[in-house]
Amino acid sequence: MQLQLYQVRYFLALARTLNFTQAAKQCNVTQPALTKAVQKLEQELGGTLIHRERHLTQLTELGKMILPTLEKIFAAAEAVR
Repeated sequence: MQLQLYQVRYFLALARTLNFTQAAKQCNVTQPALTKAVQKLEQELGGTLIHRERHLTQLTELGKMILPTLEKIFAAAEAVR
């Protein structure tokens, strides 16, 4: 498994906003780039993190379960900087 910090950052923004467009804006990337990064993170973790519906985006059970761990990882990486 090879998680990239940018994937974690994008997922965290998406988890906060539950909106791909808003999360992409927060991360200063295009929406397709954010979507691809989150999909790659899902592949790395072996499951769907985000339930995508037309106008309703929600965290899956796996997304909810992994969120605190990814928040800690990101906070630790930021502290090192």
